[in-house]
Amino acid sequence: MRMLAIAVLLSATAAHAEVPLPFADIPSASVAWYDVTGATSAEIRTSMDAARPRDPNDGSAVDGLTSWEFKVSWQTDERGTCVASLEDLHFSATVHVPRLVGANIPPEVRARFDRFLASLLAHEDGHVRNAWDHRGDVAAAINAAGCSGAARAAQRATNAIAAQDVAYDKATDHGRTTIVSF
Repeated sequence: MRMLAIAVLLSATAAHAEVPLPFADIPSASVAWYDVTGATSAEIRTSMDAARPRDPNDGSAVDGLTSWEFKVSWQTDERGTCVASLEDLHFSATVHVPRLVGANIPPEVRARFDRFLASLLAHEDGHVRNAWDHRGDVAAAINAAGCSGAARAAQRATNAIAAQDVAYDKATDHGRTTIVSF
């Protein structure tokens, strides 16, 4: 059995413990929180701006960052052909997002932040789901390439999925056209 790990970092956006995770149905998709503080929207935005990650594709500061990877393996069948199925692909994704912490946050500020986070999570769900929904493309590429080209084919398929994510961010201006502003 051959194994190949392919990781991708993509820009993404935020989540909060009280806001449902739209990608909760995808195995191995998780959230990594970064804490932000403040009692007003302006204080919270300042805290987010100081802590938020940078998109590795274009270097821009973003409110969240999604990373995903495929750990790919393939089998050699009785004819000596390398084959892969969805069961041979282990997918994982992590969405890095802000978490509002503090005890004295006015309810209206908390509610505004939660609306913001819900829309950020919806945007990030687009990144997670794109990779999850196209994992079959990686298996198909391996199956079409044969043993000698399986690793390169898996990498090309993964790069194509990552390019779709970059295009998604470009089309939405890193979510600015779809995310509730905060």
